[in-house]
Amino acid sequence: MIIYKDVITGDEVLSDAFPMKEIDDVILEVETKSIIKKDGEVVPNNSDTGESLEDGAVTVNNVVEAHNLQETQFGKKPDYLAYLKGYFAAVTEHLKKANPSRVEPFKKAAQTFVTKKLLPKFSNLQFFTGSSMEPTGHIALMWYPEGKLDPIIWVWKDGLKSEKV
Repeated sequence: MIIYKDVITGDEVLSDAFPMKEIDDVILEVETKSIIKKDGEVVPNNSDTGESLEDGAVTVNNVVEAHNLQETQFGKKPDYLAYLKGYFAAVTEHLKKANPSRVEPFKKAAQTFVTKKLLPKFSNLQFFTGSSMEPTGHIALMWYPEGKLDPIIWVWKDGLKSEKV
């Protein structure tokens, strides 16, 4: 299995145990599912049968749960854009050392993605940090595609390092 960690904080962000695809040369788009947990264990989801949750059971997202991601918030677009400016600068510094040929493609693809895909969905996004909750680190983006019950998560591929375990 491959674990993907934040290059800034070292926090675990996701793994290849979840279906994902690369989009726009800058994002990994991860398919997620809602799961039911009770007493720390995953239990069958009987929502299709109309049954309600058992006492003490909660619905969680499988990727968020598996990697201990922590929900955070940004009040307005300018707050998020200020975060992105610092985050992209840190990723660029990382790339200059680790993979210099990715610096320009990352900058161009990230800017295009933010402008054309991310900002139009801003009001529908949920934001997740790694387990350290370090505000300068990677923040995963969750949203629900139209007509879908389960969300997807976007992560910045250049902000991750892979580790085979």
